[in-house]
This record gives sequence, C-alpha cells and structure tokens, in this order.
Amino acid sequence: MNKIAALILSLMLVLSACRDSNSLLPIDNQPVYPAVDGYPAWSPDGSKIIYNHAGWTKIYVGGAAQSNPDSGGLWLMGADGSNQHLFLKGDYYDADWSPDGQWLVMNSGSQIYKIKITKDSLIQLTFGGRNFFPSWSPDGRQIAYDSDVNDPNGANVIWKMMSDGADKKDISQHGVGEWRMPAWSPNGLRIVHQRYIGVGAPEIYTMDTSGNNPIRLTFDDNFESYPEYSPNGTKIAFWSDGPSRYGIWVMNEDGSNLVQLADRGTDSPSWSPDGTKIAYIGWTEKDYDPRNNGTVWVMNADGTNKKQLTYGPDP
Repeated sequence: MNKIAALILSLMLVLSACRDSNSLLPIDNQPVYPAVDGYPAWSPDGSKIIYNHAGWTKIYVGGAAQSNPDSGGLWLMGADGSNQHLFLKGDYYDADWSPDGQWLVMNSGSQIYKIKITKDSLIQLTFGGRNFFPSWSPDGRQIAYDSDVNDPNGANVIWKMMSDGADKKDISQHGVGEWRMPAWSPNGLRIVHQRYIGVGAPEIYTMDTSGNNPIRLTFDDNFESYPEYSPNGTKIAFWSDGPSRYGIWVMNEDGSNLVQLADRGTDSPSWSPDGTKIAYIGWTEKDYDPRNNGTVWVMNADGTNKKQLTYGPDP
C-alpha cells in the first residue's frame, strides 16, 4: 500500500467512526482529519515499538494539514510511549523486525528495503513491480511480502525471498484474486494472509510456506485485513471493517471463537512478544480533537486497559 492509498484508507476509517463506550464520535458534521501514525510493530525484546509518523505540524479544523518532511518517516519509542524520536526520515513505513532485533525491513516507494537498527547499511531488496507488507520469518532467513511482479492483471500475490533479497519465489496462484499482507506463524510452518476470492471483500486464510494447503478462516462479507499470529501461535488478530463486524478482533488459529477487542476506528494490530498486549492504530476522537486521530495505542490482549501512546499536533 502506497502512502496515498494508506491515507485514503485512513480517511475511510474515520468516516466509519461512531459513538460508543470508547468515545468514538459520529461522522455527522465532523471534520475528517488525516492519520498521524501507522503500522506499529514491537521489537523482539518487547522494549520498543517502531511506527510510521506522517510528520504533520498543523491540523486545521475541517481536515486541512501541513507537514514537515524532515519529521516524517519511521519513528521509535519505548513500549510505554517514552523517548519518541525519528529513526529514519523519508517515505518509509510498514516496518517489521528481524527476530534478533538487529534489522528492520520496510516499504518505500513500492519497494522493500532493510536497515540495521544502528541506522547503517540501508539495502534495497526488490527492484521491480509494486511490493508491500514485508514480514520476517521466525528463523530470520526469509522475508515474505506481496508483489504484482509477473501477474498478467497487475494483482498482488505473495512472494518469499531470502533476507538478503536473493532467491525470490512466487508462492501464489494467479488469476484467482489478490493474496496480500503475509505474516508468518511462530513455528515458521504457515503464513496467514488476506485473500480476495472473487467479487466482494477479502477473507483471512492460512497456507503452508510453499503456498499450498490453504485453510479459510473467515466466512463473511466484511473487509478483513492486517492478520497476525499471536506469539504462541494459538490466536490470530485482525482488523475488520463491516458491514457486520468492525474494529480489531481475535480468533483461534483455526478461525473459531471470534472475539472483538476494539470497536470501529481501529486497525493494524501488532502483538507484543510476550502475547500480553496489542499495539494498534486508534481513531478515537475525544471532543473532536485531531491530536487523537490515527495514533498509536496499546491494550491488553483481552481488549482491556486501552492507552494512547502518540498524539498529533494541537489543532
């Protein structure tokens, strides 16, 4: 997903917001504000969260905004929201950590890059097509991602490559819809992903790492995305956007026991390494304050104790 598409998705999420116990407000006569942050991901030791920051410096009532290019990019902070600082300036987003915590893989300009956590050795891994949502394998040897390379219809499907960018392999079928947003199971044996199976909204599937033996986990007309396994592999968190289910949900790895964790106006769930918390993007707009719009939040894995970690500029 490129930055414009991400912003459009963000605006769509705001438009779907409504009032509930989490103070989500109706859209009637409400300004539409741009997202402040996106794509949170925990470090393997659980001490830090990487996320994309849009670099907005002013947000005006009504939705217009100004940004500072020098402050946009990947940001790091402590897991409690402390020490927020720019890690890598530029159009970088959707980062994932290597299992040893020494590297980050991310997207920029529809290509996949990686960089050491020391901020040196920025390396481009893909060079053709449009490539998104990189996900590091648990053993650190491979990276899964989605790409439109070689698809006759320009559809994105799931690929794998070695962590140095070598040995790229298409592990999807073509002509049956897009397969996107891959994420590895903790044992490295399966990949959960979003799959379009025809007209309508995408569903959540898993498959083995060769692309075979698919298992469909959701069966509805909701738009479901951002699937991710829990660290012990027994649960999968994901985002859903109606018409019958909204917000962040969790289910067993076989698709059973669906439980809602957060209501409308939330997306991009990311499990903490110990499985006790989930970071996510929240769109709760307390008192119409755009400082709370599209920012990083954390909650317990059962959906309790929601806390906002990042804020936008004063309106």
